[in-house]
Amino acid sequence: MKQTNDKFTVDAFDKRGRGRPLKHDAKTSAQRQKEYRQRNRFNLLDLILDEKQINVTRNEK
Repeated sequence: MKQTNDKFTVDAFDKRGRGRPLKHDAKTSAQRQKEYRQRNRFNLLDLILDEKQINVTRNEK
């Protein structure tokens, strides 16, 4: 703690800002949404491929 009339001494610890600290590699909402859609697109493609394989095996019988 420094004295009130001391103009030259720097505080050892600055006052910390409010809230959660920022990340240096934070993603935007658009980036998160794009990744979400890509993950779901692959899941949908797997489902479609599975249905086609089932249909192909039924046609062979």
